[in-house]
This record gives sequence, C-alpha cells and structure tokens, in this order.
Amino acid sequence: MKPSTLVILGSSRQDSNTLNAVQKLLPFPNYDLVDLQESRIAYYSYESSDQGEDDFHPIARKMLEYENIVFATPVYWYTMSGQMKVFFDRLTELTAAYKPIGKALKGKRVFLIASGASPEMPEGFEIPFKHTAEYFDMEFVQSYYQRGR
Repeated sequence: MKPSTLVILGSSRQDSNTLNAVQKLLPFPNYDLVDLQESRIAYYSYESSDQGEDDFHPIARKMLEYENIVFATPVYWYTMSGQMKVFFDRLTELTAAYKPIGKALKGKRVFLIASGASPEMPEGFEIPFKHTAEYFDMEFVQSYYQRGR
C-alpha cells in the first residue's frame, strides 16, 4: 500500500540532523521522501522560459498523490534552508500558469519538521509554512522541532 505521507526534505547534507528529526519525530510510520538536495529546481523568475523543465513541476504534481505533506528543513539564520526557500518561491507558479495544481492541494494536511542549534524553534519560523498552507486551502496541522546533535 502506498504511504499517505510525502516528506519534502530541504537539507544541505545527506545524513543530516533534519533527516534524523524526520526519522524520530514524524508521526507516520511510512512515507515517501523527496530530497531537494538531489533535485534540480531553478530559482523563480518572471521571465524564465525553462523553469518547466526542472524537477519542480513533477514534485508539485507528486504532492497531489498524498494526504499529508511534510516540509522538513534545518533552521539556517532563523529561517528555512535555501533549498526549501527556492521550492517555496516556485509555488508562485501554482497561483497562475499551473493554478489547477495549486487548487488541487486543497484539503492536504501540512506538517513542519525543523532542526537547529537553538534549544527551541525560532519565533516566527512557522509563519511562511502556515500562511502558505492557508493560501492553498491546506490544513496546517503541527510543527515538530529537534535540536541538532
């Protein structure tokens, strides 16, 4: 049976504290993983014509196959990783040219797993995740945080 959960991992290391946090904190025993470090995702551009040829659109379509979407990112300078930020910037495309995909995200459940050096998740860290979920009519369920080793 296919897992109902997709983890989108935005870490800079293969064996990362964030992946460790996913393995320890994720409330679902089975999940599929998309590692943004292994994906080719161009920066968002109003003028670029080749953005459709990278890995963003296949990942966005893949999100439609799952009930639960988990964004997993380390805390870098009080915010999400660069890989995750580029992915989030590209979500803009789901509000215009690829709007049917954006509309189809409605009702998905969103979780956040973060890891960092501080004892607690930085204040306001969840805001972009919560607001993005709200924008796409998804349900932001919960955040989990693990201090790195």
